[in-house]
Amino acid sequence: MRTRIKVCGVTTPDDAAMASRAGADFVGVVLTESPRRVTTERAREIAIALPAETLLVAVFADEPPAEVARRLDGLPVHAVQVRGWEDPPPGTPFEVWHVLREGALPDPATLPMVPLRTYLLDAHDAHRPGGTGKRSDWEWARRGVNSGLRLVVAGGLDPENITELILEVRPFGVDASSGLESEPGKKDAGKVKAFIERVLEADRARPKRS
Repeated sequence: MRTRIKVCGVTTPDDAAMASRAGADFVGVVLTESPRRVTTERAREIAIALPAETLLVAVFADEPPAEVARRLDGLPVHAVQVRGWEDPPPGTPFEVWHVLREGALPDPATLPMVPLRTYLLDAHDAHRPGGTGKRSDWEWARRGVNSGLRLVVAGGLDPENITELILEVRPFGVDASSGLESEPGKKDAGKVKAFIERVLEADRARPKRS
């Protein structure tokens, strides 16, 4: 299975288009408190810059569904990344990626998987909801994948450590933000390209599941 790639914390249409050309499957825009926060209007400009094959993910913290819907304001997102929702409201027109970043993570075997859920594991930080550069709990991620979770791993990923993660954990997807920047909110094209190339190389090298 090919590892899906999300480049998060994108703040400009140019960076979005560059990430897409490099091979990103998803581009993430932050619509909650963050150094990388963008307005809904800027997120719409980023969406316009993406070809159909690169999907937009709107990143939130723990806002409730009504607040998320208000901030999206018709934005064409594939998924919303948010913490604390038990289930999306009926008729929700996007996927919900359930964020796990607690200091004490639940046993992955206890997490619902039906209907199919996507979980995103991030590093715990008491003050910021992402983009901290801290590494998440890879051992928990390994147990989650072995339990059957559709898991995206975030937290401190960059071109230097992504090969190790994929070979050791084999997640559904990976998500990088600060590790691909030249400064907060500005993506480095060389780092983005190197990151994606190493994901593809690791996919070719990793053992196939029986």
